[in-house]
This record gives sequence, structure tokens and C-alpha cells, in this order.
Amino acid sequence: MSVPVVTPEQLEHLLTEALRWYVPDCARSITLLDEVVQLAQAQQLVEQEAQAQLWRARSFWALGNLPAGHAAIARLETLSRQIKSPRLTAEYEHARARLHFSASEYGPALKSWIASLQQAMHLHAHELYSPACLGIGNVYFSHQQHGEALRWHELALQFAERVDDSELLAECYLHVIADLNQLHEYELVLNLSYRGEAALRQSQHQAWLADWYSYRGQALLAMQRGPEALAYMQQAWQINQQTSYLWSQSHSLINLGEVHLALADYAAAQHHLHLALGKIDQFGSLTMYLRVYGLLAELGQRMDNPKMAWESRRKYHELAIRNAQQLAKDKLNTALERRIRELDTQLMVLQTRQENVMLRQQTTADSELLNTLRHVSMQDPLTGIGNRRLLDQEGPALFQRCLEDSRPLSVLMLDLDYFKQINDTYGHAVGDEVLKISALIMLAGCRGGDLVARYGGEEFILLLPGAPGATAVEVAERIRLRIQQYDWSQVQPGLKVTCSLGVAECLDEVALDDLQQHADQALYQAKHHGRNRVESYT
Repeated sequence: MSVPVVTPEQLEHLLTEALRWYVPDCARSITLLDEVVQLAQAQQLVEQEAQAQLWRARSFWALGNLPAGHAAIARLETLSRQIKSPRLTAEYEHARARLHFSASEYGPALKSWIASLQQAMHLHAHELYSPACLGIGNVYFSHQQHGEALRWHELALQFAERVDDSELLAECYLHVIADLNQLHEYELVLNLSYRGEAALRQSQHQAWLADWYSYRGQALLAMQRGPEALAYMQQAWQINQQTSYLWSQSHSLINLGEVHLALADYAAAQHHLHLALGKIDQFGSLTMYLRVYGLLAELGQRMDNPKMAWESRRKYHELAIRNAQQLAKDKLNTALERRIRELDTQLMVLQTRQENVMLRQQTTADSELLNTLRHVSMQDPLTGIGNRRLLDQEGPALFQRCLEDSRPLSVLMLDLDYFKQINDTYGHAVGDEVLKISALIMLAGCRGGDLVARYGGEEFILLLPGAPGATAVEVAERIRLRIQQYDWSQVQPGLKVTCSLGVAECLDEVALDDLQQHADQALYQAKHHGRNRVESYT
């Protein structure tokens, strides 16, 4: 059978028609793209075939056909060697990363997103920065490092604001909302979801609007506003039934199962969760399987169905082991983390260059939103002081400045004594008040340039630039005394609170981690010697 001869212009027209169907009907798009590939190969039109293969890979990804997507990428690599187009390389690395990510292959996905971002930066192709930043953030999200995920997704949002791409902007909003839900910032989720809805409504991707409603519903459910959550989950599912996006459909069905479970409508919960399993079977996402079987196990318990609960729990644990093995296999190793830090630094430099001043310009509303997001991502939601992310981001730079300026630097590690007993005796609400008041006492005992952060649980860290060891000990003793002497009976009659502190002065340490470790060792000595005391590292 002979293949008709067409001009490059006719082929471009056919390719445009195929892309027109990408969002509403990926299957039809693939049919047209297959025709473009056949015609382009017959006439050796390499660039047209490459574009068709790129969109075939994207379409197969959207439909969950990952092997076919990888086959299209393999052909693209061959074509790319002939075309020698760095932009094409950046685009197909992004497409490859999404295929790996959908299969829970996080390490290969991260490598491809890093490669895509490096190529984009080399080309100054700002419109390619956001997709790669979104992808890197998604890998952190999968590793449950939601603060880091939010930082990369914020960065993607900043770039999307500048390149006049409403679809990309809508996608970035979706990722930020997902991060904020995981960080339990539900009020901010609702605020942002209403402010950003217009962008989602204008998008061609109806599945994104469905995801938007799902995330809003998740926030409402977490705030124990079940009926409102159900209404948004149902809207999401109504939209998703008109699309061919398996991920979004599965996401909707799982959320419906969860909200029906919370509302004690067990038959509806079981129905939607089993529907979700049928969808997930077509693309095999471990993380989605885990959500479904976790909910089914809980459902079995609620329905007093031990067989269902046991089988679902057994399946959950099998999948959890597989997922843990995959995460261990694809763990963010030192080499990958170093490459990510290098990219992070390059992007910071890029953002300050004069040639990118326009990229940095923001409307007042956008600026307020992004500043709010940055503040939230580095703030401990309970105490209002900094969190580990603030320490990780600001601490090393502060340490380096002190070294370069030959200024002293001391670190304080503070631990509230017997905090578990406070929670067990008086309840977590009282424990939360103790944490909040203690944080305020620490802030009052420090200067404006000091860094105060909640390190985790009942442990805090203070960085005191310009303070030698003797001064740091005085600060620590002042904080210890104020916590001990505070009238805790205002919080709960009979309540008493003390703390232990470890102090370390920077002497010959070459990194902040070493100095923190020394302060932690001093804290251990303070607790070992009876608590409610200050010890210095020697």
C-alpha cells in the first residue's frame, strides 16, 4: 500500500489537528499522530516525525500506556541525534520523566527532570523551567518531603507567572494546593483555591478543574466539614467522567470513598473504592493502591467485617513493602542532591540577572500570594516561628557569613523536659500551649538577627550570630530561667515546665551540621546530668 505524498505544510496542518484533540480526546490524538509518523517516515521528514513522537509520548502518558510512551521516547532519542536540538532534548527528557514517575520510578524520573532543567537553563527557555521544577517538586512530594516540594512548586509558579501561559499557571496552582494540603494549611488551601479558580476554569484541561475541586474537598474534610467536602468531590467526579485521564478519575474516586467513609455511608465508600481499583489497575500507581487499601482496611473495621479488613491490610502491607523498596532504590542520593543544589543556586543567580528583570516583576496580588506561600513553607504552623526548612535554607548561609566575616557564632539546642508526660497527663491541647509559650519566651530572649526554629517535636534550635560561647550560655540560662519561672498555672493548674539546653560555639567546625551536632551532644549532657540546666560543648 503506497503512502500519499504530502508537503511539510500539509503535515504541519495534520499535526496541528492532532494536538487540538490532545486535551479532549487523547485516543483520537494518537490516531492522527500515528498518521503523521507514517507520512513523515515515508518522506524522511525528521523534524515533523520528532514532534509527532513527542506528542505520542505525552498522549500515551495521559492514557496510562507507559510502555508505548517509552517506545515513542526511544524513537525520539534516535531522531534527536540527527536533529541535534537541545530544546527537543529538554522536552523529551521531561516527557520521559513523567513516564518514569507514573511507574513510581522516582530516581530515573528525577534524573530526567534535572537533565531537562539543565538544558532549558542553557537555552534560557523560561517556559521549560516550570515543568521541570514541578517534576522535581513531585519527587520530593513522593518522598513525603512536602516542604521541599512546596519550595520547588513555588519556583515553578513564579516562572509560570512570567511566561504568559495560563495552562502552565493553572498546573502550578494545582501542585501548590496539593502541597499545602499535606502541610495541613487548610485555611490557606481554601483561600488560594477560590482565588485561583478563574485560571482553572479558563483551562482546556477539565480534569485539572476536577482536581482543584478534589483538593478543596480534601481541605474541607480535614476541617470536619464533611457535607461540603462531599459536594466538591461529587463535582470533581462529574467532570472526570467526561475525560480520559485515569489518574484524575482514580483520584476523584478515592476521595469520594474517603468522604463517604467519614460520613459513615459505607456502601457508597466501598463502591467508589472498588471503582478506583479498576482504574488504577490500568496504570499501576503504588501510592494510589496504598491509599485505596488503607481506606478499605479501615472500612472493613467500621463495617465489622474482619475478613475484608484483614485482606485489605495484608494487601496494604505488601504494597507498602514494595513502595519502601522502590523509595530505597530511588532514594535521593548524595550525587542527585548535589545536582539539585547546583540547579537551585543557578536558578537563584538567574533570577537576579538584569536580563531577567521582567521575569521577576509581579502584580501586587501575585506578590502577596507568593510571599504568603514562602512564609508558610518556612514557618512552623503551631508556634509561628521558623521550621526545619527555614533552618536548612538560611542556616548554612548565616554560618558561611560568620566564617567569612570572622564573627563568632553559637548554636543552642533546647529540649522541653518530660514533654511526653505533659501530653499524657494534661492532653495535647495543653502540650500545644506549652510549645507556643516556650517559643515566645525564646523569641523574647533573642535579638533581631538571631534565627529561632522548631527542630522537631519539643526540640528547638537557636543560631546566635556574633555571640561567643560565654554570651550564648548567658542567653541560654536566661531562657531556661524564664521558662521555669513562667506562671504555667494560667495554662493548667499544677502544670510546671522546665527545659534543658546545649550550647556550642563555632571554633574549628567546617559546616553548620558539625556545630549543630556539638550543641546536640551538649544537650544530651544537660539531660544526662538531671535536666533543667545548661551545658556547653567542650
